[in-house]
Amino acid sequence: MTAHPHRRELRLVLESATVGLVVGLATVAPWMGHGYLMLLDWVSGPEASLDAGVYGLSGSSLDSMPFRLGAQALRHLIGPPAAAWVLLLIPFPLLASGIGHLAGGSRWRRHPAALAAVCNPFIIERVGAGHVAFLLGVALLPWIARSAATARKDGRRFSARAAGWYGLAIAISPHAAWLGGAVLLAGAVLPRPTRRDLTRTAWVVLAAAAVYVYGAVLLLTGTRTIAVSQADLDAYATRAGPGGLFVTVLSLHGYWRGGDDLPRDVLGLFGVVVLVIVLTAVVAGLSRLWVAVPVVGRPWAVLTAVSLLLGMGVEGPLGRLYRLAFDYVPLFAAMREQEKWLALAVVGYSLGLGATVEALAAWQARSGLRWVPVVVATSLTLAPLVCAPMLVNGLGGKVRTSSYPAQWYAADKLMGTGPEGILFLPWHGYQPLSMTGGRSVATAGPAFFRRAVLGSDAVELKGLRSDSVSRRTAYVDRLVAGGGAGGRFAEQLVPLGIRYVVLARGPEDPSYEWLRKQKGLSIVLDTPEITVWEVAGARAGRLERLSPTAWLVRPGTAGVVILPEEWSASWLMDGRPGRPTRAGTIAFNVDAARHEITFAPWGVQRVGVAGSLLALLALLVTGLIEYRHSIRGVIRGRRPAGHATEDA
Repeated sequence: MTAHPHRRELRLVLESATVGLVVGLATVAPWMGHGYLMLLDWVSGPEASLDAGVYGLSGSSLDSMPFRLGAQALRHLIGPPAAAWVLLLIPFPLLASGIGHLAGGSRWRRHPAALAAVCNPFIIERVGAGHVAFLLGVALLPWIARSAATARKDGRRFSARAAGWYGLAIAISPHAAWLGGAVLLAGAVLPRPTRRDLTRTAWVVLAAAAVYVYGAVLLLTGTRTIAVSQADLDAYATRAGPGGLFVTVLSLHGYWRGGDDLPRDVLGLFGVVVLVIVLTAVVAGLSRLWVAVPVVGRPWAVLTAVSLLLGMGVEGPLGRLYRLAFDYVPLFAAMREQEKWLALAVVGYSLGLGATVEALAAWQARSGLRWVPVVVATSLTLAPLVCAPMLVNGLGGKVRTSSYPAQWYAADKLMGTGPEGILFLPWHGYQPLSMTGGRSVATAGPAFFRRAVLGSDAVELKGLRSDSVSRRTAYVDRLVAGGGAGGRFAEQLVPLGIRYVVLARGPEDPSYEWLRKQKGLSIVLDTPEITVWEVAGARAGRLERLSPTAWLVRPGTAGVVILPEEWSASWLMDGRPGRPTRAGTIAFNVDAARHEITFAPWGVQRVGVAGSLLALLALLVTGLIEYRHSIRGVIRGRRPAGHATEDA
């Protein structure tokens, strides 16, 4: 008896998901044990608090919601150590199942495509960098494409499923707005668009955009974001490997941040041979899909070619156009890192490879050659495993979990909690630590200590030291560069609300020897791993933190209180703003009475947060309802049981 088409499809999708799950588990297995996962941009620690961006208090506000809320909820549910590797595991089965669903056809097409999607240089480099939100956004691209293709085949006026997948993607990663938008556009215009196709796509984009109500509120309330410029394009440009930019991009390499900490894009002779074979298979497969399944083959053939051109970035043939778009197209600054466009090529390569493997399998069944097509098909299926040694077992054994030294715990216990903050040194946004075996990771202080931590947000790249708009960090930049302001370092820290200075010991110790000579700094803990100074006179006084967006000024002597927050005229006491200090914080004149200082936009932003979450929930629910009706129609025979991606 033949299985029902829907049940068969579900089974095949789950099989593809299993392919991704196996690869993902093989990758994260070393990270499941004791310790914390610490990657370049993904640093976990015992302190699992929301950052200031969620409340609109920092330059990272626009991409803080709602993924960061979801990640925070997961940390509370299963703990920070487990949440770190679980969030890295999820993209593997999600991407593999989506590719299998989009590819359609037999197992010979789906499963090789699924394996190729999760085992390639692009995925390896992004896992190594800890780009969790981006990987999740990439994993949703085939689901967006599949839903849009199904809606087009069925002639729908609106696709709730496509809007739901797209809304979820942009809620997780801002890059998905452009990547997913390109997927929807290509699916609408290829092949031969109708007015209904274009209208439906426009409505899908508008509906999904509702999840960014929060971002719109931030812009309307004047919240500052990071300051990007043409310098960002040069700093985050795709990095050419030994074979040149063209070969680098074709091989899905080119992540701008190289070094020994991350997988390297050195192909070698064997790698070049494999690349040529795979590219030949990809071209052949996409050509086959172009004719056999145009609703999938044509959009993805074009998307693959365009993504390779855009992935070359400002150094490629579209470099001048890319710079113009960066300056004049709204929100295009999200794609300052040009190599991220290769996410589309990952999907295209996977579909093409799978289609070629399926064609070889079909050829074997029709021809008298019993073993040649099978050998070639099997070789192509296993070709992605060439990359496996650099991915599985914790990125080829390069990354293991880290244990914070006992001295760090002693320091945290000594400092305890309170409204005053910690200045964390060395003053870098990224730095090697002894606990990571010398690998560079984002500054770990905020992930570990219970007190508020002020650390550097500088990327320190060639031509771009920082794109931060923070006055506080700029102030500390000057103090550290000046070697402690001529012995007045402790005095200069008081307006920042800093009570403790923490130095993670390491190769830069000689550069911070001047700390031991500062008046007003007294060592309260000195170990080979960490040194802690207490700042004389650094007490909150009348200030008490009520929440991330509210402070209490207790009754006391009239005078001036310094609010240790980033300067913004939106911090109000009795409806009146304070004045900026030279340290980038806020000063208020107070009398002897009790007062409250609140961040005024938070009331409106809270509505925006709720609106974003409700919009996302509504999209997901309506998408599920649409899917249920579609399946019910298939079962009752009201419409064809075929799938948008099946061969004619």
